Amino acid sequence: MISMDVRLTVFNLIFRDAMLRELLMNYADRVDGATQGKTAAPTCFVALKWTRNDTWTGPAESQLLTVHVHMPRDRPMSEQVYLDIVVQRLRAALSMGGESKQLAVRYRGTSREAMDSGGDTVFKVSTFEISPAAARRREHLLLALSPWTCFSDRRRIGSECDFLSLN
Repeated sequence: MISMDVRLTVFNLIFRDAMLRELLMNYADRVDGATQGKTAAPTCFVALKWTRNDTWTGPAESQLLTVHVHMPRDRPMSEQVYLDIVVQRLRAALSMGGESKQLAVRYRGTSREAMDSGGDTVFKVSTFEISPAAARRREHLLLALSPWTCFSDRRRIGSECDFLSLN
C-alpha cells in the first residue's frame, strides 16, 4: 500500500484556489527577497507551518497545520476582515480533501484578534489537524453500496421484485 504525503496533498488543495495560490507566492517572494537582502514590499501573504500532532486526541499519523495569514499593518482596521475571508477560503479548500476521502481535516480554530508581527504586518493564526483518511474495511464498503431502487416506491412493491423471498 502506498502511503500518501499529507503535506503535498494539502499544498495541492490550497494551490488550486487562485487567491490562496497568489498569497502563497507572495510569501515565497518575501522569503526570496529576504535571502537576497531586499526589503519586502508590504503585501498580504500566507505562511504554512507543520508540526507533528503529539496530543492523545489526534488520530495516528495526524499533523498540525498552523496557517499565518498576514496583511500590511498600515491598512485600516476595517479591512482586517480580509484575514477572516482568507481563513474561510482555507477551510473551504481543505474541506475538498475530505470530500475526496483522501484526508481527514479538523478545523481547530482561529485567533480572535489580529496580532502584531512586530514587522510590517498584522496576522491571524488558524490551526488544522490533518491526517490521511482511515482506510475503509471491506465490511464498511458493503454498507456504502447504493440502495435497491425497486423498493424506493412503496406502491410498486412486488411489481419488479417478485423474486425476493424473505422465507
